[in-house]
Amino acid sequence: MSRSRRTRRAGLQQPILYLVVAALCTIAYVAFAGETDDASGMLSGSAWDTLQRGGSVMYVILLASAVGLGFIFEVSYVTRRSVILPAETEKRLVDGMSSEEIKQIVDSDETSRVNLILAAGYRWRRESHDQIATAIEEIVDESIWQLKRSTRPIGIIANTAPLLGLLGTVAGIIEAFSVVAEQGALGDPGALAGGISKALLTTCFGLIVAIPMLLSYHYFTGRIDNLIRRCEILAKQNLIIPPDH
Repeated sequence: MSRSRRTRRAGLQQPILYLVVAALCTIAYVAFAGETDDASGMLSGSAWDTLQRGGSVMYVILLASAVGLGFIFEVSYVTRRSVILPAETEKRLVDGMSSEEIKQIVDSDETSRVNLILAAGYRWRRESHDQIATAIEEIVDESIWQLKRSTRPIGIIANTAPLLGLLGTVAGIIEAFSVVAEQGALGDPGALAGGISKALLTTCFGLIVAIPMLLSYHYFTGRIDNLIRRCEILAKQNLIIPPDH
């Protein structure tokens, strides 16, 4: 398959993935939309009722969670070990590879990150060790930047979801005090329930979305750093001080 066809197919996969994730989230909410036996508590009633009680901000948080889940699936796919540092290649590099073996990897059709890093250093094999190391470090930095770029939307959603929850909280408090000001309902808890409920629900769901997103962001960025730095170490060991074969 040509590079252009692979690029076109990859471009189509991303929106399809988001549509699938959005559909799954919708199905999940519908599945849990049945009435509960106990009508008490903040999350009582159906999921649809809970969304409505939270106001328009709840829909925005739900959309953010669906988009964030899509990005998590995408990053899981593009940062899997087989496309960065395949186990077989790592084993061969740990054991030590000759220049001819490295050339075979460089000339192969595989496009794993470790192959790109090896290729960058191999082109400078007749130059000084410092030049080889610089070539490897440049492609390593570029690889880390490219891979981490795909994790940035997860970090953005992780930081935005609590702010959306806070926005809903402020809107709910304003609504509650508006009831007090207009109806003099300070002594009637029932009249304030709508605004207070909105304030609590949006804060709760904003944090529910933000916490796993933040954990996922740090997991993926750490994973990228570890794998790419491992590629850098193995490439330098085999190209700067190649084993005697």
